[in-house]
Amino acid sequence: MQILGKLSQTDFLNTHWQKKPLLIRQAFPDITSPISPEELAGLACEEGIESRLIQEQGTEGPWELRYGPFEEEDFTSLPPTHWSLLVQALDHHLPELSQLLDQFNFIPNWRVDDVMVSFAPEGGSVGPHLDNYDVFLLQVQGLRHWHINEGDYSEDDFIEGLDLKILSEFESQQDWILEAGDMLYLPPGVAHHGIALDNCLTYSIGFRAPSQKELLSAYTVSFNEHAKDTFYTDPDLKLQDASGEIKPEDIQSLQNMLLSAISNKTEFANWFGHFITNNLDDLEPEYDLLDEPAFRKTLKQASHLNRYGNIRFSYINNNDTVTLFYSGQSVLLSISQLNLIQYLCSSHRLDCSELHGFNDKVLTSDLLFTLYSAGCFYFDE
Repeated sequence: MQILGKLSQTDFLNTHWQKKPLLIRQAFPDITSPISPEELAGLACEEGIESRLIQEQGTEGPWELRYGPFEEEDFTSLPPTHWSLLVQALDHHLPELSQLLDQFNFIPNWRVDDVMVSFAPEGGSVGPHLDNYDVFLLQVQGLRHWHINEGDYSEDDFIEGLDLKILSEFESQQDWILEAGDMLYLPPGVAHHGIALDNCLTYSIGFRAPSQKELLSAYTVSFNEHAKDTFYTDPDLKLQDASGEIKPEDIQSLQNMLLSAISNKTEFANWFGHFITNNLDDLEPEYDLLDEPAFRKTLKQASHLNRYGNIRFSYINNNDTVTLFYSGQSVLLSISQLNLIQYLCSSHRLDCSELHGFNDKVLTSDLLFTLYSAGCFYFDE
């Protein structure tokens, strides 16, 4: 499927990715939602599913934000217009949405965040705002009127005292009405305001952009748990005129001491692979695991092997070996299995006939059983 209209994937990356917005009419011309607005509200009532309700004029004031899980009364008491329900990471729960992400595999797997599904009646929105990540806004049902502004904004441009970061002043520079199948790509930092014109469902396919603080914080935790500690040394200490001075060479030595913690590229790459594929939630597998003989037998008979939506796969090519990362774990494999690993990472729904076609059938079966046993895969019922 060509979801970028007449634009090639290379042209999109060169011209639009992290550079400028793109409207794609009928990117998904026959799209139907695997979830209805009523079912979305039902999921928002469940524990372990991140959801939010936003009312433009709530009982507590403008742009009122409430977090789930919700009760049925929370929805029956809502006004007929000007509110939005947002449910995060539904690709973790609905196979159809995890498979939707495969259409975006021209972006590296590790950059993918999740699929958020939002429902809004007429007038519903989350206010004019901006995000620090790339997003594709796919209209699935109804009509939504999108306005954007590519100007620069600072922290002073947001309304004070709100739980949401809403721009105090927003002037539309461009606008489009999206109907089912249309999609709008927005780079980070582009202010946007989407207003429902009728009952509408919108999918937000977001891409992860780790911040410097996030990486430093996560790496520090891992470093504290696994690395051998070292202490500052200064065997060439020279007598100085004033004992209170911190010398520039001491600052440099201390900085070098910190930088050495991430200077080993192999170690850092290994840490990052585990970090970026680690599950953001801890869902229980839906099916009981088969033992090894039963798994191998089923693999021969099945048409498809499916990856759970919350399982992330990525790999690093080490030239003579390949490290496959999954759910914060890893396995080191021969470079001869690179094509297999690339196929595993490319799709959430694997064709078993393709899997049987890889050269070393024993190694393929062994790897698949390892991943299956780790809770990565399930067979169709």
